[in-house]
Amino acid sequence: MSAAEGLPDAASIGRTAELLAAAAHPARLLVLLALSRRGPLCAGDLSRLSRSEQTAMSHQLRTLRDAGLVRSERRGKHVFYEICDQHVAHIVEDAVAHTSEPRLQKKRPRRR
Repeated sequence: MSAAEGLPDAASIGRTAELLAAAAHPARLLVLLALSRRGPLCAGDLSRLSRSEQTAMSHQLRTLRDAGLVRSERRGKHVFYEICDQHVAHIVEDAVAHTSEPRLQKKRPRRR
């Protein structure tokens, strides 16, 4: 059995790392959680929810859209955002559940 047998190829690993990097920001995680739990929301609602400026939220939403984590749809004067699929929702919800486990509640020193 070779070391790579049963593992994704380098391109797939790279795409996965890019997906995780795009989600790895507190504001973007909050957006993904809100969309996962509440369904489609407009940019203004997401700005208010995260207590951030509209321009900052637009940047975060663009990053998530470019990474394929959310999609947008114009409805009249507003643009609504939603999670692209349930895989994205599961990734975010599982990450939150994992970090909420009591064994991870204690602050661990960062590696240098």
